[in-house]
Amino acid sequence: MKTPLPDLFDRDKTFAPAAQALRSRKRETFCQEVAGECWGNNTEAYCRAFGATDRDAAGASAARLMRDPSVRARISYLRDESVERMGVDRLWILEKRKHIAEHSRNSADRLRALEDLEKSLGLDAPLKLEINQNTNVHLSGMAGVVKIENAAEFARIMEAVRAAGEREAAKPVDAAVCERDAIP
Repeated sequence: MKTPLPDLFDRDKTFAPAAQALRSRKRETFCQEVAGECWGNNTEAYCRAFGATDRDAAGASAARLMRDPSVRARISYLRDESVERMGVDRLWILEKRKHIAEHSRNSADRLRALEDLEKSLGLDAPLKLEINQNTNVHLSGMAGVVKIENAAEFARIMEAVRAAGEREAAKPVDAAVCERDAIP
């Protein structure tokens, strides 16, 4: 039985296909623009790389290029390389946002930094609660809002709870128990 040889791409990223420039000079320029100045604006990157003036056609062509796996891999490689070159990582960015949230004089900057921290850490997703009991009432809650699916049954249960509370308050009190439980 032959043992599989280790893949060179696992050891040295410089041999990975994404590390090599694309054969088409314009496609390579597009990748450089998307990974550089036009980060996230593929239409602008396409216009710069291909010299297009019609932004609608450029947007469609940029979307077509972004479906190409070799282009996506090259852009990902270039972005990783630039982040590595700058010495910036996720932890560094989170620390800077935390510093802004704690020390900024402008409350709008503090709030924006907190929102960015919340999104980065995945804390902005709504919290879902499922409360199931042995009754016909099904409660589901999300971020402080409770939805009651069977209002009539819920009202009946709440009325029973209220009545039980009133009965508890109206019970006669035994004097001997009160004297024993009294604080000296």
